[in-house]
Amino acid sequence: MGSTGSGNFSDYSGHSGQSGNGGGASGGSSGGDQCGQAFTVGLEDVGDYDFFTTTDGVPPQGTVLEIVLSTRVVAVTGDGLVIGALPTSKNYIAACLADGYSYAGVVRSSSLDGMPQVQVDIVPNAPQ
Repeated sequence: MGSTGSGNFSDYSGHSGQSGNGGGASGGSSGGDQCGQAFTVGLEDVGDYDFFTTTDGVPPQGTVLEIVLSTRVVAVTGDGLVIGALPTSKNYIAACLADGYSYAGVVRSSSLDGMPQVQVDIVPNAPQ
């Protein structure tokens, strides 16, 4: 099953592209609370982001990272280098970040076989 989107912030759940009553769903209030769940995911477009273009490699297993919202929801090293983007199935994270959640993680595995690949484990930190 594929995904669709325009590549704009309006693709992220909880983002209102227009002014109005703000009736869009947000992270923790959209039914089930996905914001508080840990997950493992393969990053997208690893070869196009800062880490790969700067180091000509992928981060080793155990590299600590955080999730931030840039033009997409991305994984970033402590040095500020973007490793890759979360897949669109995780777009709800943008609303969770806006709701005050933060996300930390670690590289589970990485490879340069064929194309750069990075798989990460992510855990949420609920707003205080």
